[in-house]
Amino acid sequence: MVARADISRTSGVPLYLQIRDRVLALIAERGLSPGDPLPSETELQETFAVSRATIRHTLALLERDGSVERHQGKGTYVALPRLARTLPELTSFSEHLAEQRLRSSSRLLAFERLEPGERTRRPIVEDEPDLPALFGASAVVRFARLRLANEAPIGIHVTGTPADVAIDIGLNERRLREDGRFSFYSALEANGHRLDAAEEHLVARAAGPGEARLLGVSPRAPVMSVLRLTRDTSGALVEGVRAVYLGDKYDYVVQLERRARR
Repeated sequence: MVARADISRTSGVPLYLQIRDRVLALIAERGLSPGDPLPSETELQETFAVSRATIRHTLALLERDGSVERHQGKGTYVALPRLARTLPELTSFSEHLAEQRLRSSSRLLAFERLEPGERTRRPIVEDEPDLPALFGASAVVRFARLRLANEAPIGIHVTGTPADVAIDIGLNERRLREDGRFSFYSALEANGHRLDAAEEHLVARAAGPGEARLLGVSPRAPVMSVLRLTRDTSGALVEGVRAVYLGDKYDYVVQLERRARR
C-alpha cells in the first residue's frame, strides 16, 4: 500500500501531483511490469484520505503521460512503454520486444493456403494486401496473428510467405496455434533462409471496427499501419506482412543524413 505520510497538505504542492509521484514510486519500488494491476481508486482514496475526484484526476494525468492504463470495469494497470523501433535495423516482433525486456506472444487468428490469383475471403485488417499478387506465381501461406506484449494486445500481423518456404520451415496451423512464442524470422534463419533486407511503408489511420475489437480499443482509435516486404540474400521475397499497431505504442525512429547539395 502507498504510504500516506508522504502527502503534505501544507507544502503548496497540489495533492494530485504528490499522489502521482507516490504511484510512480510504488511502480518502481515493487518492480511492477506492464500489465500489472495497481491499487483501486477506492484503495488510493482511503490511503491518501482525499476525494475520489482527486484520485481520478491523478490517474487521468498518469494515463495521459503513458504511465498507466485504465480499463472500464477492470481497474488501473501499469502501461506498456512506447516501443521505439530504430530504422533501418531489421528485427522481428519477438526480437524487438526482447530488446525492451517485454514478453512477446501471439494468438492465431487465421491460417490458409492461397493459390496464385486467389484472394482471402476473411480479411483481418482494413488494408490487407493481395498477398498472392505480391508473390506472383507462387502459392502463398497466409497467417494472421494478434501480437501481445506482456499479454496485452499491441498489434495485428497478417503475413504471407511462399508455400514451399512454409513447408521447409515447418510452418503450419497446428504449430502456430500451439506455440504462442513462435518466431517466423527465427524459423526462417534456422532453416537456411538468411534474411537480407526489407522495405516498409507506413500509414497513420483510424482503426476499423474489427481491428479495434481485437486490440481492445475504441473504434476509430489511431493506429499505425505498416507494410513490410522482406527478402533473403538471393533477393527472393520471403515475407509480405501488413502490421497494424496501436498508434500510441510505437515510435518509429529514422536516422537521417543530409547529403551535400550541388
